[in-house]
Amino acid sequence: MPATIPGIATVNSFARRQTDALHVNGITVHMEGMIIRSVRHRGLRRLLERDSIRLLKQDLAERVRGIMTALALAENMEAFVTEAPPGWRVHRLSGERQGEWSVSVSSNWRITFEERDGGIERLNLEDYH
Repeated sequence: MPATIPGIATVNSFARRQTDALHVNGITVHMEGMIIRSVRHRGLRRLLERDSIRLLKQDLAERVRGIMTALALAENMEAFVTEAPPGWRVHRLSGERQGEWSVSVSSNWRITFEERDGGIERLNLEDYH
């Protein structure tokens, strides 16, 4: 039976989600979480496709990686919201951004996205101040 490594689930998952399994360094990681369909932020896309934090602010990189891993592994949005630490302040946005979700990365940085049909769309990292 293949090994499962939760922390590595986002590596190349954006590019290889159709296979439901990811092969990293000879280890197979089964993907059972939500599908990430579209990414707006170049740094997030690079993290997902190449496991590179080069285009992310260095002080945000590890927290972003943790959030992305939790999103990729969550069975659905309800599970993600339930299992997220309180410090992530996961919530739905309102007003003009109704239908979008927000996850706090730091004091003024957040990851935003839309959840549709069990997948993640328009994934973004933004400074909202």
